[in-house]
Amino acid sequence: MTRALHYPSIEFQDTDALKRSLLVWDGIHRIVPAEYAPQDDAEVREAVQAGAVVDLTLEPIEKHNAATRFLDFYNLRTRTESPLVWPAGCSSESFVRINPGKIEAKLLPLFEGLAQRLNADGFLEVPYDLAGGYMFYLATSVAEQRSLQLTTDSSDCWAVGTYFANEGCFTEAVYDDDANAYLANMAINDLLPHNLEHVKIDKLLRFREEHTEVRTLFQNELKLLKAEISTCNNKGHAQYIVGDFVKRFERAKADYRDSIKFFRTDDICSIFSVGIPVAATMIALPTFGSGDPYEPWRICTGMLIGAVSALAARELGRKPKSIASYLVGSERISRYPGHTLHRKFEEFIND
Repeated sequence: MTRALHYPSIEFQDTDALKRSLLVWDGIHRIVPAEYAPQDDAEVREAVQAGAVVDLTLEPIEKHNAATRFLDFYNLRTRTESPLVWPAGCSSESFVRINPGKIEAKLLPLFEGLAQRLNADGFLEVPYDLAGGYMFYLATSVAEQRSLQLTTDSSDCWAVGTYFANEGCFTEAVYDDDANAYLANMAINDLLPHNLEHVKIDKLLRFREEHTEVRTLFQNELKLLKAEISTCNNKGHAQYIVGDFVKRFERAKADYRDSIKFFRTDDICSIFSVGIPVAATMIALPTFGSGDPYEPWRICTGMLIGAVSALAARELGRKPKSIASYLVGSERISRYPGHTLHRKFEEFIND
């Protein structure tokens, strides 16, 4: 979990969110088309020069393979049995007309394989649902191939990215209290400072270098806890998680939290969360939850979990190969984002 891929934009819309991300990961990557110069502010440029932000230029074969896999994925919606549910938030029959010479076409090289045609005016015509969906699918594909996590600072983008990160393993029944598996949101709300505007990037980068060991321990314990919760489906193992993995994570988080205290100017902490698949039997266990999968339940101090959507593993006859999709909050959505993310996921799937 040491490095993550920022999506969907090239430029960082919120420098504070980038700083918070750099307190979690060892490096933040972004996809930058060849010959495009990102319009970065001075602090982002310094992070790039220091190697904390890494620009990725994709090879033609990467774009070709991602486009091929995306079209195969997209065509699953036409199969006879258990067709893929294509989200209403992506669907449109209109075509996007893109002039390759305009700045808003800076992402054009990344979906050139999906272009329908070049018309007489020199515009590429790309179906809206393909272009929009492919940009998120591409991020997932690149993250998987390069062993990166996914991260965004937008809850709307998180809903879209997480759909693709879980291979579209959903139906229209986002709310289903009788499902056998769920996409859950695991949120930490007492770790990252909310306001880092006053912290210069060079100070933050020095802090990272000086506290690599404690940050790595936090990363490792979060990864282990996430994996255990994702695979747990019986009461005995849930008690083992509480007795071992949760306590180890609490200690690692407390140590790392203590190291970043001097960044804070108040007690308001930013949300840092991740989507993970969770078995219904895990959520129903009295060790953790109340039985309602959509109500957040507290694992330990500063960490809660609640369902965002039912997973359609039973209906589709497959379990998704999930890539962790993180949200490093730049929005004041709540002390726990689960209800907001559930609503936004519902709107994205069913509009």
